[in-house]
Amino acid sequence: MHAVEPARPPVRTVVVLGLLSTFGPLSLDLYLPALPQLADDLGASASLAQLSITACLVGLAVGQLVAGPLSDRLGRRRPLIVGLVAFLLASVACALAPTAAILVLLRLVQGLAGAAGIVISRAIARDLYSGRALMIFFSRLLLVAGLAPVIAPILGGHLTRVMTWRGIFGVLAGFGAVLLLAGLFGL
Repeated sequence: MHAVEPARPPVRTVVVLGLLSTFGPLSLDLYLPALPQLADDLGASASLAQLSITACLVGLAVGQLVAGPLSDRLGRRRPLIVGLVAFLLASVACALAPTAAILVLLRLVQGLAGAAGIVISRAIARDLYSGRALMIFFSRLLLVAGLAPVIAPILGGHLTRVMTWRGIFGVLAGFGAVLLLAGLFGL
């Protein structure tokens, strides 16, 4: 694809790609306030509950190593859609996890799937822009993505007032569904 130099990236593109790049912080930080509740509900130690964070982080890291080359080989759309569907399904499965050990495994899968959004959003930006336009676009992309680690724990804290930790994974599934629609129709 030939890179172009538009004067101003479309707001829709910035928002969709910015939201795609928030999978990491949202997946890691949204349910942090519910960790004690999660540990109690699943009869797990605090360290086992915290292992679910590590599993997701490992998945996010390894997933980028897989999704990036796949998107270079197969195109951006197919790996992105597969990653979004897998993220959505993994989030639903996390909400239904019967044990902490299964949750840890599902969080690894969730991280692997969420990595597609992170790496492919940046690859799409590189496909569309170059030079100064790319720098401007990346700064806007990082602005959107940079808000997630700040907002996610606060939002998670408010969500724990009205729902259990399982509901928070339902919210993550809903986020995945919205981004799946955006990926199908907005990019």
